[in-house]
Amino acid sequence: MEPEEDPWDAVVRECREELGIQAVASPIVGERPFFLTITQTRGHRPHTDVSLWYLLNADTETITSYDHGEFEAIRWLTDKQVLNEPVDALDPHMHRFTRKLQHARSQPHP
Repeated sequence: MEPEEDPWDAVVRECREELGIQAVASPIVGERPFFLTITQTRGHRPHTDVSLWYLLNADTETITSYDHGEFEAIRWLTDKQVLNEPVDALDPHMHRFTRKLQHARSQPHP
């Protein structure tokens, strides 16, 4: 996020800049964050990383290119594929995020 930038505006901007797509909010939570993580980083300049996770409506045809300076690669995974991956192979919070998403999908939403 840029200083003074609204978090949803940052999502819209980053989707456009890094994935070349229009951000379309999921009806599950709309333009609100779905998940929050706080992670202590390691390395040369350790710090606390606070991330807001948003849900977007997209499918495998939506993203056709991406910013290679920001991503080494991208791939689509089903919930089952995520949960079958070793915990240390993905973002450290991805398994918990996926279980929360599965639960949210099973609930009625506006």
